Amino acid sequence: MRWSLVEASLLLFAGALCGGIAHAQIRAQTKPEAKHTAVGAHYEINGVVVSSIDGSPIPHCRLTPTLVAQGVFGSRRFPSSTDGSEADEHGRFSIPLPSAGAWNLRASARGYVTQSYEEHGAFSSAVVLTADSPEIDLRFKISPEASIKGLVLDEAGEPVRDAQISLFIVPPSSPGGPPANTGSRTSARTDDRGMYELANLSPGGYRLSVRARPWYAEVSQQSGIAVAGSPVDPSLDVAYPPTWFPGGSDVATAETIVLHAGDTRQADFHLVPIASIHLKIAPPLGGVGGANVRQGQAIPIVEEIMPGANAPRLVSVATHRDPQGEFDVGGLTPGLYQVRIPGQDGRSTVVDVAANSVRPLDLDAPRNDIARVTVHIDGFAGDTEEAGDRRGRGLRVNLIDTDTQRGTFSSAGEEGGFAGRRGSRAPSAESKESKDRIIEVPPGRYEVVLQGGSNIFLTGLTAKGAEASGRYVTVPAGETTLTVHVANGRANVSGIAALEGKPAVGAMALLVPITIEEPDSIDFLRQDQTNTDGSFDIENVIPGQYILVVIDKGWQINWGDRSTLRRYLTQGVPMELKPSASVKQNVVAQAP
Repeated sequence: MRWSLVEASLLLFAGALCGGIAHAQIRAQTKPEAKHTAVGAHYEINGVVVSSIDGSPIPHCRLTPTLVAQGVFGSRRFPSSTDGSEADEHGRFSIPLPSAGAWNLRASARGYVTQSYEEHGAFSSAVVLTADSPEIDLRFKISPEASIKGLVLDEAGEPVRDAQISLFIVPPSSPGGPPANTGSRTSARTDDRGMYELANLSPGGYRLSVRARPWYAEVSQQSGIAVAGSPVDPSLDVAYPPTWFPGGSDVATAETIVLHAGDTRQADFHLVPIASIHLKIAPPLGGVGGANVRQGQAIPIVEEIMPGANAPRLVSVATHRDPQGEFDVGGLTPGLYQVRIPGQDGRSTVVDVAANSVRPLDLDAPRNDIARVTVHIDGFAGDTEEAGDRRGRGLRVNLIDTDTQRGTFSSAGEEGGFAGRRGSRAPSAESKESKDRIIEVPPGRYEVVLQGGSNIFLTGLTAKGAEASGRYVTVPAGETTLTVHVANGRANVSGIAALEGKPAVGAMALLVPITIEEPDSIDFLRQDQTNTDGSFDIENVIPGQYILVVIDKGWQINWGDRSTLRRYLTQGVPMELKPSASVKQNVVAQAP
């Protein structure tokens, strides 16, 4: 019989209430703070560095310890008073340390990826030293570096120089569902032979994109702004569209390049130019005394919103201005752009540019192809500096396009204006007073994520002119209002995980909401990795009902099938977290 996650969770909670599962909260010390060295105390990390492929020792590897301290904003790393140590010719090392505490230990060697002890993506295991256990001996595995290299050619088979290659990480499947999108990890440019190389890569999945411009195109020849004159030669009015490996213009068609330790992959690009797209931008209204006079002094700035990028990217364009002050911006390819006018009330707008078009754009006119979302923050319980005031200053609202991966759109964190992608019109007097935020986005479905207040959490969404469900909102073109309901008081869960009576080191610690499979759920799965003493610390948790699970070697499990998580939950520890609770709970780790 196949149970749903919710059914299994409710049954587990019922058993716990009847005494079937004991979940006494234990005052376990986790990730100890640094202590002053006692007289005669000696703290030391010893071990050997070996290759993750064959276990062979890595000579002369450099090891650097960093003290990890706990605070209200989560784990923070501070440089140690030691310069680290170099392993000998057999890979052995011994690092004396000035104090007890949780130490992040990183290893680096020529030809190997620099990484922390037991590193898995964004997680690793701290090396914990105490007065009772002042020394430890480790076997530190690091991976030979992987690389991607290739050649970028134009339509004639000639090398394209100075093309920008961007590398994006594709996270593996996680217990909480589809992996989140990540930004660009690194980039490289082609040389005069059209060649590039991306080195020092960790094992994992990656996607590649390339941006370049034809050397003969008008956008490559123009410097500054030109006065409109004779028509541009169509053979010069061309551009290369952003291209994802192996050759598509849509991120959905991009191939995921899977690298294993020590791999080298070849990824070549062949670029084909298309006709340049033009924006006809009317100068904004303004003038002395508020007269509706078209001002043509400020030059429009055009930035591209790339899938997976953390911020808009300035693009090279060919800009002409006619005697009436209208701007003709050429050199564009299909995609999503932010157009802003500096010095004009910070106004900007988002434009979805289609192929083979000349697109008129008036920043003062209402738009009927873009969703203009007025975001209102509701529910602050206090007015501390950390939380912001009751009107939401200091808190940022992000709308993340998780379906088509077209970008992340954010409100301001300080004064309620727009950060990065602002509304094209000035806020109303009512909007200014209430500090509502205005975000322009393409119509579609977005996940609402809060940022900027570590103790604030989302409790619900309501929308006018849009559809809200759980953490998601679907907005059509036109004006909509989104009310984001929030509250103070995130919780923390810490403890010790043991396996067969010993600390479970490098295990996956999961805090699973019992509503994880419900489409309207606000809660989401949180995770951590256990340290060398088995300790874990899951911070900034939304209050609610959860099941705590620790899985030994959980990083090696294929989480692509959501049902995989269910079999671990029946042996987990149910917990109900109240606002601002700090709960300590020991747990027995499960075998994978």
